[in-house]
Amino acid sequence: MKAKPIYKFYLKCILLALPFLALLGIYVAKDPFMVIRQYRDYDHSRVCLSEGSVSWKKYQMLRSRQHYDSFIMGNSCTKAFLCHDWNRWIKGHPFRLFSNGDDLGDICLKLEALDKQPHQPLKNILIVTEGDAFENCMPQSGIMHIMPPDVTGKSWLSYQMTFLQGFFSPKFLIPYLKYQFTGIKTPKMNGIINPEPVSHQFYTNEYVPSLDDSIHAEGERYWRKMMNISMIKAVVPRTDSCVIHQGQIQKLQEIVAICHRHHTDLKLVIGPNLKKRRVNPKDIIELRKVLGPQNVFNYTADLSLSDYHNFYDKTHYRVGIGRLIMREIYQKQGRKS
Repeated sequence: MKAKPIYKFYLKCILLALPFLALLGIYVAKDPFMVIRQYRDYDHSRVCLSEGSVSWKKYQMLRSRQHYDSFIMGNSCTKAFLCHDWNRWIKGHPFRLFSNGDDLGDICLKLEALDKQPHQPLKNILIVTEGDAFENCMPQSGIMHIMPPDVTGKSWLSYQMTFLQGFFSPKFLIPYLKYQFTGIKTPKMNGIINPEPVSHQFYTNEYVPSLDDSIHAEGERYWRKMMNISMIKAVVPRTDSCVIHQGQIQKLQEIVAICHRHHTDLKLVIGPNLKKRRVNPKDIIELRKVLGPQNVFNYTADLSLSDYHNFYDKTHYRVGIGRLIMREIYQKQGRKS
């Protein structure tokens, strides 16, 4: 048999690689996760970004001018806690340093990173979380959770490869390309393409409560389209299993040690939820034993706050509930359940 010219083999390899190279070019040019280049505006991306990564970049970009000394930390439920509301109680320079679904390990990692920043006071820390956040005491991975290298201590290449792999995942890539070519957002793109440019306040990273305007305009119709109301009303309250063990206690002790070094006023809030899931009382006892009884506030047992009118969607409670909680915890009248 006559051997085929070697150039044909290389030509076939190049042709096979063209789709990958084209997608790689789109990734570099578009930078959908806003991680390749530095930006001034991270608040109006059409792609759902890693909120933790964005929050840290904004903090680093603005800290020398804003002199932050107080931080709201935790998951996306921190949207109910506006920095300018909080500042009525703490009189500081607050910043919302939150992330997507932050667990105990993620919160501890970011607090350790803050502790290492030169000349960074930690006057106040308000941790806003949920009961299941204590199940995992290790930092999470993946494009919606990974933090920049100066937080994790991992390499820049590892950080970039995480996002590149996420881009090539069919779960992200197919909806993203459909949106790029059509400009139309469909329900299947939820969690990938934002329904509208996400609005955070530039200097504090706090949520701009635009959904309250929709609630005032639509009334009950708003909740009917956001959730299955009859199913929510039928939920039976239940108490979660204990999740705080030695690994979690060690992370909590690390948080306490950092706060002691900085003479930080620490408050931890476990907010209400529509699932009517109550944090196990034994876990609350452990939290108060480590963090201090005056610093832990559990709102999962208050079923009056689980009314769907107090929520924007199935997960996030409204700014009014955040104001109620802040008023209670800083007037030393927080609920002890």
